[in-house]
Amino acid sequence: MNLNAFEAAISDDRNNETRDIVFPHQSEDISQIAVDVGGSLAKIVWFSKHTNVPGGRLNFMKFETQHIQDCISFVEKILHETENDSKISKSQRVVVATGGGAHKFYDLFKDKLQIHVQKEDEMECLITGLNFLVRQIPYEVFTYDERRTDPIVFESTPSELFPYLLVNIGSGVSVLKVTSDETFERISGTSIGGGTLWGLLSLMTNARTYDEMLEVSKDGDNKNVDMLVGDIYGGDYNKIGLKSTTIASSFGKVFKKTPEERAQIAHADISRSLLFLVSNNIGQIAYLNAQAHGIQRIYFSGFFIRGHPITMNTLSYAINFWSKGKIKAMFLRHEGYLGAMGAFIRHTPRRARIGSFTENFSQIEKISSASPAVGTLDTHPVKLTEFSLLSDSEAYQPDTQDLSDSNLQKYWIDILDQNLSNLVELALECEGQGGNSGQRAATFEAMYRDHLQALRTQPNLYGVMTVRSLLNLREQCLQEMGFHDIFENLKKRENLAALKELGQLLFELGKLSERERILSLLDNVLTGNMFDWSTAVQSMLKKGELDFKAARAKVGYPEKFDNRNHFIDRLMSKPPYRKVVICVDNSGADIVLGVLPLARYFLEKGTIVVLAANTKPSVNDVTHYELEDILSKLDQIDPLFATNRRNNQLVVVETGSTGPCLGWCFRDATCFKFSSLFSSDFRWISEGLQHHCRNADLIIIEGMGRAIHTNFFAKFKVDSLKIAVFKNPAVAEYLGANMYDAICIFEPKS
Repeated sequence: MNLNAFEAAISDDRNNETRDIVFPHQSEDISQIAVDVGGSLAKIVWFSKHTNVPGGRLNFMKFETQHIQDCISFVEKILHETENDSKISKSQRVVVATGGGAHKFYDLFKDKLQIHVQKEDEMECLITGLNFLVRQIPYEVFTYDERRTDPIVFESTPSELFPYLLVNIGSGVSVLKVTSDETFERISGTSIGGGTLWGLLSLMTNARTYDEMLEVSKDGDNKNVDMLVGDIYGGDYNKIGLKSTTIASSFGKVFKKTPEERAQIAHADISRSLLFLVSNNIGQIAYLNAQAHGIQRIYFSGFFIRGHPITMNTLSYAINFWSKGKIKAMFLRHEGYLGAMGAFIRHTPRRARIGSFTENFSQIEKISSASPAVGTLDTHPVKLTEFSLLSDSEAYQPDTQDLSDSNLQKYWIDILDQNLSNLVELALECEGQGGNSGQRAATFEAMYRDHLQALRTQPNLYGVMTVRSLLNLREQCLQEMGFHDIFENLKKRENLAALKELGQLLFELGKLSERERILSLLDNVLTGNMFDWSTAVQSMLKKGELDFKAARAKVGYPEKFDNRNHFIDRLMSKPPYRKVVICVDNSGADIVLGVLPLARYFLEKGTIVVLAANTKPSVNDVTHYELEDILSKLDQIDPLFATNRRNNQLVVVETGSTGPCLGWCFRDATCFKFSSLFSSDFRWISEGLQHHCRNADLIIIEGMGRAIHTNFFAKFKVDSLKIAVFKNPAVAEYLGANMYDAICIFEPKS
């Protein structure tokens, strides 16, 4: 059966230890259940449908291999529960089994389940699973180092995945060298792995499960049992670069103790020492293989790790120590399910295109207290793709402000916290006080404030903190509580009010010389951009103290951010542009009295105009469907717009953006059966916008979120104009401007 992975997403069901993957467009039943049976643990991946979830989901479960009968009974239960609802008969079902247990327990699975059992190669499944996860799941890969302020640092998807080492730590350890999607070899391994730790700790402590053993080790002190360099030399051994705390001999102190003293050794100390012993050994073997084969990327996987801080830190320390900091140990959030995931995918015969994703942190979970937070993997409403107009996609960084400074972090968190009451007020105004809107608004306020509070103590809890990430998180919380567009009524009122003024504004513009007209058009865009309900002008807008004339008087034009005359010279001295793409910002006066008259100027010159607007609502930004509605009302005011729309000279297209900022990034990600386009840190653009960017020779980025908070330093392959007004004192000070200063920066193509 085929797996329709379009718009697949990680479930937000928090009752399970691991995250399920929802497939909202899966209409066919899936015949396979994947099982990866190792020496220590058996892992299951299966597809299920639920009446309360559109489509279906991939589910994950694990059992200790010593209780393999429980695992088989669980698979039998799955088959029984799905038999009545499924169109697939039991005779068509298949268990796709991998790992050593696929051979050892083959007859047991087949006899008990009475269905076909298909064995898949363990190493092939591991590689398939890793490639799938690394390429398609945001924030899947991270490094860990307790010496850093934030031990966890997420890794971006590499532009070239191969070659790499996969060090799979189960009962034993396998070291795989992977050079392509289909080419790999097992180059090394060791019998000292998770099974070793598990077995010895079973003999030496009272812990009954692997998880208990790892938990006990957290409170241990290995210095009570390990002989350190300092115990031998009285301090550091500087000549050969060994610190006094370096382990010289694991359990080296124990033999000197009396039987009575040995009996008093804490189980926690034994657990920690043994964990160090096994982890250090694996780390050194991994490094030596990487060095021998000239490989710089090492992934560690397997249920030995479990997101356990000491394990990850020890492996990281070993790799860093032996490589002298040149190689990093990398970990995966779904490290234990590589084999099962790979087996499931390999049985799916069709190559399918997965939709585009963004990670939603409104609801989070953590693997362990020290692990990174993970959110749901939400699908974008449109497919996203690369933005071809960027001059250098690899060097592109969308965010303008560096929030690594704790004072800036506090400032932005405080500002957003203080503004929460205004958003709640708008939410209730939009939906009224009836029903459960009051409860939902209160929950939104508490939810977002809890996130902000968490970020005060752990700034990188959800990745690198940026203005963009904070604003996007706010939108996600609103959406999570069912507030899809709290500015809807306000935007409608402002659009209608601005449309009433448009005719007179166009008439006045028609009286001007061309140079004066262009200058006035640019001034109008900047004046319109003052009408932003998400900024410091909000109080003036609420009190009715800001009309178009008053807004124009507030805008300043500092010389270092103003080269309007260069842009005007270009427009007047050279042939008209072929096609201009305008990334628009706010509703009301901004779009109607600012952007549309400028678009009209280009249409008069024969230039194709592409108006790029948000896909989904965010504060008072205009969406693509709202812009379509505005244009439909212009026929009686100015038929030029309608004529050009009929001739496809004026096009409205959605950007793919669902937030107030705009970032572009791209990297194709193709996997065995699937390909996915997603972004961990940056926004992509919609396929529709990318299509309409072909042959464009000018891009205009308008608004503070798009041209100041993000893309201020962006370079493009075509001419560009960044036009906006500073409406936040912190970012204005950061860039050397004053409140309400304008930027009108024209840059010829790079």
